[in-house]
Amino acid sequence: MKNNHPFQSNQIIPLLAAALMTCIGCKTTSDQPYLTTQTPLTLVSSNDGEFNQIFQLTEDQTTDWELKTKDSFTVIHLGPDHPPIIKTVYDTVPCSIAGTPTMAMSSDGRYALIVNHSFRLGKMEDLQLPDGPQRNADLTPEMLKEQKMTAQLVNMLSLIDLSTPDFRVVDRVLLADRAMNVLAHPDGQRFITGGDKKFYIHKIDNGRLVQLSQNPQPHGLGTFWIHPKGNRLITTQGNPGNPDESATVQWFSIRGNKIEHLSEVTVAPGVPTKITEASFILRVSPDGTIALICQRSLGNGIDHSDILIADLTLEKPVINAVVKQVSDGSESFAFHPNGKMAVATALNRDHNCIVVLDIASNPPRLLYTLDAKGMSQGIEFTHEGDKLFVGSPIAGRIEVFDVVGDYELLKNPKFINVGFGHNSLTIGPRYLPGKAKWK
Repeated sequence: MKNNHPFQSNQIIPLLAAALMTCIGCKTTSDQPYLTTQTPLTLVSSNDGEFNQIFQLTEDQTTDWELKTKDSFTVIHLGPDHPPIIKTVYDTVPCSIAGTPTMAMSSDGRYALIVNHSFRLGKMEDLQLPDGPQRNADLTPEMLKEQKMTAQLVNMLSLIDLSTPDFRVVDRVLLADRAMNVLAHPDGQRFITGGDKKFYIHKIDNGRLVQLSQNPQPHGLGTFWIHPKGNRLITTQGNPGNPDESATVQWFSIRGNKIEHLSEVTVAPGVPTKITEASFILRVSPDGTIALICQRSLGNGIDHSDILIADLTLEKPVINAVVKQVSDGSESFAFHPNGKMAVATALNRDHNCIVVLDIASNPPRLLYTLDAKGMSQGIEFTHEGDKLFVGSPIAGRIEVFDVVGDYELLKNPKFINVGFGHNSLTIGPRYLPGKAKWK
């Protein structure tokens, strides 16, 4: 049988030895009985109680449709000289797994931004929500100022102050449409939220969200990623749940606070792949040269889907490469700082895996897969690239993989418990007043 692994067995021992020698003198101490990171950092996991609820079975093995599990977010502080500091806050920030497994953090690590929307698919439509306000029209200005927020079907952007002991929600903004994700602009000052009709640009001013612009877009519900230069934005958009209508990939410009459509990103002639109705997750490489796009963000149990690769060096980007038959759906991507390795999560409850890609080769190729807990969502490397964090809503945890060399991931037996129904993950520097930000 052909070995799909990037290294032969006789290469592993020298590789590990070299990696250990490299680590001598670094801040991370491998002999500690707890997880450490080279520098102080913060992970934030948002957790969707609705998703967790549909997998909770009664004694007769049926779902309890009365929603009892609360939405939550979990804040994890990691560093070189202390065990993980973990706190989960329930019932203050609504969030949904129907969307993208990303959210935003300010460049100094002080604020986290989490978006929620009213869009629901499948079994989540059958849940019996608690009495009380559920939608934007049900909320009063006074309700928006309270810490407790039980509404599930609101289109809302929440701002959390991570410098406060209780991680207080300091502001909430109601949105006019359904927004799937929010990302920090590379300038460190602005945040972009993508709705099904508009892009919103906000800044944070004295603990409040200030809207700078609304930018109309006609391409439907979707997710996006910002080019590292900050002047472009790529999206996947469409009508999820409609098998007769394929999604599209779109390319936008960012000029000041104005976002304008430039072109559609199509599959180049001769490339053996296609965009489907469930092509809804993508991410841009740190150098801005490519975007990885999932062909299907939902498993079908029938065949394996592709990962599409868009060339962003062109004035009008096109999808001109593909990694074929990777897994039964892909949910999220992360790029290692070395510019050589990328990782995708394979969306499945029972046969989930992590897919490791070599993006330095031309075309990019699949190297190997690793076992992971079910339905992996958020996935992020540390700033230094020595660890990979992978969130699982089924297991209610963030798994940890140690990075060895350019392409090797080793499963760490330690993990981090988070709230029920993990759905998105962000990483940033620990907020330490007066300290430098990550570059």
